[in-house]
Amino acid sequence: MGEESIKRIIKDSGERTEFSSGAVRDMHAGKGRMDLLPLTAIIELSKHCEEGAMKYGEHNVDKGIPQHSFVDSGMRHLVKYMRGDMDENHLRAACWNLMWALNQSIEKPELNDLIWNQKQK
Repeated sequence: MGEESIKRIIKDSGERTEFSSGAVRDMHAGKGRMDLLPLTAIIELSKHCEEGAMKYGEHNVDKGIPQHSFVDSGMRHLVKYMRGDMDENHLRAACWNLMWALNQSIEKPELNDLIWNQKQK
């Protein structure tokens, strides 16, 4: 990808936030608040990604996994966490599965094979 293909336009909503310093920036509404994410949880999820990459290969999950598999695994890990099982980090695994279920519901909605989704079609 050469420099000529890089867009040189800064997106602009037309709305501004003015800071007490007098500096202004484009409004953030609707873009998400990355500064509010729980950083320790993000690090834990990245560790789960690292372990998964070592076990299954990098970006294996991006190939597409049926939605029921994420929900099934996430719920199983959550129940194991609630029951006090300590053989692995079940809360982290539950969060990872739910994060990927959310991501895939947006990026690959065709893989949503949950029964409620089939009934809506």
